[in-house]
Amino acid sequence: MSMLILLSFSLTMTFMLPLMTQPLSLGLIIMLSTLLMCMLAGLFFSSWYAYILFLIYVGGLLVMFIYVATLMPNMLFMNNGYLTFFFVSQILLMWGFSFYISKSLKVINYNDFTSSSMSKLYGLELISPSLISVFIALSIVLLLNLIVVVKICYYYYGSLRAYN
Repeated sequence: MSMLILLSFSLTMTFMLPLMTQPLSLGLIIMLSTLLMCMLAGLFFSSWYAYILFLIYVGGLLVMFIYVATLMPNMLFMNNGYLTFFFVSQILLMWGFSFYISKSLKVINYNDFTSSSMSKLYGLELISPSLISVFIALSIVLLLNLIVVVKICYYYYGSLRAYN
């Protein structure tokens, strides 16, 4: 049942994404949908996988937030009645739908999911021995990207300069 509630909130956040006009509200919706998707991933997979996925998304969102906060002017939030109506109606619709579908989901045996994922509890499936070279190459590329971004932002006239 908690899976259906998380899925309904996640779908609601996804449907609200095109309605956001301010960058801060868009970032908030992306952050909430990321949190909900990682909670869903934690129900299906290992909790470590969901935690690492959340940290990666939050790191990317923080970089995007710095760029948006630096380049965009401060804007006032305008309360839009249609957005509130859409949000409330979407929650009620998904909530009612979850009660309708929960009767047919009682047939599913959840022990099948947990018995096949015993190795996932210990994190054994995170890095396959055949894919270790891809993992190392990806780590090197990410490290080089980090160094390049730090060197670009170090200059005084760069896009992420400090305000004096």
